[in-house]
Amino acid sequence: MIVRSIDIKKKICTLTVESSDDLWKLRRFISKGDRVTTRTSRVVKKEDEFSRPDKGERIKVYITVSVEQVFLDSTLERLRVRGKVVEASDDSVSKSGYHTFSITPGSTVSIFKEKWRDTDTKLLQSESENRYLLIAIDRREAGIGLLSGSHLSIVATIESGASGKAFGEKDITDYLEDVAEKASRFDENTRIVIAGPGNTKNVLANLLMRKGRRALLVDGFDMSGSDGVRTLIKFAGFKAIASDTTAVKLQSLVEEAVKRISTGDGRVAISLERVREAAYLGAVETCIVSDNVFESTKDEQLIVDTLNTVEQRGGRVYVADTTLEYGKHVSSFGGIIALLRYPIKAYL
Repeated sequence: MIVRSIDIKKKICTLTVESSDDLWKLRRFISKGDRVTTRTSRVVKKEDEFSRPDKGERIKVYITVSVEQVFLDSTLERLRVRGKVVEASDDSVSKSGYHTFSITPGSTVSIFKEKWRDTDTKLLQSESENRYLLIAIDRREAGIGLLSGSHLSIVATIESGASGKAFGEKDITDYLEDVAEKASRFDENTRIVIAGPGNTKNVLANLLMRKGRRALLVDGFDMSGSDGVRTLIKFAGFKAIASDTTAVKLQSLVEEAVKRISTGDGRVAISLERVREAAYLGAVETCIVSDNVFESTKDEQLIVDTLNTVEQRGGRVYVADTTLEYGKHVSSFGGIIALLRYPIKAYL
């Protein structure tokens, strides 16, 4: 998340969303009664005698709404905000109406908060993480994925058209150039990691080097394509390179949670009710939620309040990507797991 401006005394900030993890932060940051300003589109119906009553003109406007509802749709990577229009840059937009708009990666919004909490400042001041572009490649197929925070998105899957050795060695120069060109589009702050069987990864790394981009190689990995990218996340060679990422930290945390559950260790909670109770007691050291947790409950605000309570009492909150194995584990436990500082009586 890019924080473009912030004035805590005036309780206002302007920021740009960069990733799905940022949408989660905004879901916790925006509260009922806050005022959110963004550039959006709105249909304005003309009222002249020749206009059709069912048609209107879609215009781009800056709208400020007083928030009444906030919904996170992780599947579509968007945050839906609904509220009463209090300001608009176009006079054709009624100030007495309501408007719903989507915040997605790339969106810039300004937010005025009715009440600014310490946890709000922490959410905005979270340290940015290194981003990794993962390439799992062999002679036939390459998968490219972007790992940002705890979220992995598959950027592209490219096929070379080359067959097995029985059909001869096809020239794959154009294929490698295509992969290198797509990898080079990402800024230099994004680290490139290449893995896969054989020598193809080395050839690609040399090609990127000639384009001015250095790549890190992972040996001993024998998968390619999008499945290879997803599997690479949990491979020891990659973990050694990216030990500072949330994704790698989450794997260890989820493994510890599963271990405590299987051994009857009381320092774990696995339902919203119990995590909420432990949070209010200040017992939660780490809380992990799956990015689809809102699908299992009708009360989003209850989850948001629980996560905010965890951090207000000194705990950490992480979001797990359910397209990855550790995220599926969290989802299977109801979408929320907490590692506790000490056992709570109810869990003994």
